[in-house]
Amino acid sequence: MLFRNKSKERNNGASVRLASYTVLGVVATVFSSSVFPPVFTSQTSRALINAPIIPLTTPISGVVKLSDDKGKATIENDKVDKTTLIGLKVQLAALDNEMRQKNSIVGDYASRIEDLNKDLSSQQAALLIRTQSDLAAAEAALQMVTYSTRIAKAEATRKQKLVAKGVYFGIGDDIADTIQLEDVKLQAARVAVDKLNKEMSFARQGIYIGSDLQSLQNLQQEIRTRSADLMQIQMQMTTLETRRSELETLASAEAARIERLTRADLAIPAGTTLYKPVAATGREVVAGDTLAEALDCRNAFVVAIFSERQAQALSVGSRVKVNADGWNQEADGLVERLVPRTTERVDLDYAVPFPPTERRELYAFIRVDGANQQKLARDTACSVGTWVSVSLPNEWLGKTQDYVHEASSSLLNLAHTSVDELPGVTEATWSLIETSRDKVFDYMG
Repeated sequence: MLFRNKSKERNNGASVRLASYTVLGVVATVFSSSVFPPVFTSQTSRALINAPIIPLTTPISGVVKLSDDKGKATIENDKVDKTTLIGLKVQLAALDNEMRQKNSIVGDYASRIEDLNKDLSSQQAALLIRTQSDLAAAEAALQMVTYSTRIAKAEATRKQKLVAKGVYFGIGDDIADTIQLEDVKLQAARVAVDKLNKEMSFARQGIYIGSDLQSLQNLQQEIRTRSADLMQIQMQMTTLETRRSELETLASAEAARIERLTRADLAIPAGTTLYKPVAATGREVVAGDTLAEALDCRNAFVVAIFSERQAQALSVGSRVKVNADGWNQEADGLVERLVPRTTERVDLDYAVPFPPTERRELYAFIRVDGANQQKLARDTACSVGTWVSVSLPNEWLGKTQDYVHEASSSLLNLAHTSVDELPGVTEATWSLIETSRDKVFDYMG
């Protein structure tokens, strides 16, 4: 009995100590949860809002004649070299003058050829009338020769018969020659008719043969010569037209080039916001000079500096929280790029220079989500240069919650089992543990 009472006292003491340790563990957890999160939280206040710069540059040299607060400007240059354009216009004027002369020559040649053709036509008509008259006379002569030949040959034939009978005394050869002569007369008359028919046909075709038609031949030759000259001049005019078309194309291109160099109307791109004002009126500029700068607020972003230790939890696509003074609530952000360093040349592409980094630090480019990004686009100058704070998600918080939940449940079970014989201690321990655990979870959210 004595040893049994001592053992029971030892068990009760162990149970009380175990319950006390449980309470102390929960209290320590509450204390650590209230102290260490600020230490281990990955957060930086070295972050600001930035946006890419779109420069408005002048393509020509000259003087700013007009500028306004909406990002519009007009550049004029009255010192553009126009020598080439003047030379092209001089060549065009010379070609026009030459073409006018050619046109007048063409008109004269065409009029002369028309007159010659009319003269030839009238002479051809007269020739046809004369030839037709000669042909009619030749045909009449042919008929007369035909009749006379027929009579003469009949008479000669009768004489030949009388001579053969001895009734008529004459020479037979003379009678035969008379018959042959009559045949020749008939043939000559027929040849004359045929000749005139051919001359009539040639005259209708415009073919003139014979010394008596030399004037018509000369007239035809002059018409052919004039027509050849006219064709040559027309070919020259075609060449001049082609050359003129080429010169007009070159002159138009040169005039357009001079116009581009003489005046330029500029404006910042649609959808952007004027950041730095346009150059003042009257300022002389050179091609390539920046007249103004605009911001593309749709691409505004947050650039934040993190240490390499903090950046171990970062990667492209990581979610972060962004907050700034004056914001109603913090905004969600998405990491788009991680850059170890930048240069002064890169800084020129953005509205404000990047904050300087120290050793073992890098930049994180963060895109703000949703309505906050739209708000940046609507704000004046995209709120560039505004300092913000960026914090990484507390992944350890969820793990701590799970750990506290598991540990406190195990301790509760163990304490409940160990102090069954001490109802008062069990009830007090249980109540304290429940209260402490609720406080821990309330703090952790």
